[in-house]
Amino acid sequence: MKMRVSWVGGFMLVAAIGLTACGGDQPSATPSASVSANVNVSKLYQNYCISCHGNQLQGGQGPNIQKVGERLDEAEIVKRIQKGGGGMPPFQVTMKEEELKALATWLAGLK
Repeated sequence: MKMRVSWVGGFMLVAAIGLTACGGDQPSATPSASVSANVNVSKLYQNYCISCHGNQLQGGQGPNIQKVGERLDEAEIVKRIQKGGGGMPPFQVTMKEEELKALATWLAGLK
């Protein structure tokens, strides 16, 4: 028995595979790729941020940071991560400079 797939059916199959690959339970704002070739920003967020800022960056113990790039520029985000403040612990000693910069670059792009 031969199966014939129309272009619509083929498109829908490709779209379904693409949507499945996106990981439905992953937050849309979570970084999927590294900002720097040597830094996995998604892993950094999971390790240092998710417990307070949530899996959708929606906040919880910490504030909502879904559009943090509208409120703070990259330098301000670096300073906030390094020094902490307002209930946030400092990560200056915990993160490498390259990791901190990559995370701040990604966060500054959330607008």
